[in-house]
Amino acid sequence: MLNTHQSKRLELMISDGQGPVMISFYNGACAKGACGTQNKYLHRLATDLKGSFARFESVDLDISPELAQIYQITTLPSAILFVDGEIHTRLSGLIDPGTLACTILQHVESGTHWMAQTGNICPMPSNAHL
Repeated sequence: MLNTHQSKRLELMISDGQGPVMISFYNGACAKGACGTQNKYLHRLATDLKGSFARFESVDLDISPELAQIYQITTLPSAILFVDGEIHTRLSGLIDPGTLACTILQHVESGTHWMAQTGNICPMPSNAHL
């Protein structure tokens, strides 16, 4: 079943130029395990970065299975970071909160300012695909 409402909403969010967008993909079978853990990490990160212009969205592929094909999701959990309307980074599997934060902070002005002030450098995770 095509969930055109969610698909169009994601399209608008990704392409509106209002800052980076991190989309996390999960399904019901994974929701109580790694996917649920990753969604908790992303929710906490969204709260911590509130006001930074970074946005977060979770997509249940049981409700919108067509999005797995559109975004080429083959592993759950997965997350995609969109910057300026383009896929910037793909993350597969359970990603620790620090790596998720670093992945998005590099593309938020307040995050790059914080990294420059503190000298923190975010390493690229081994399971990231550019």
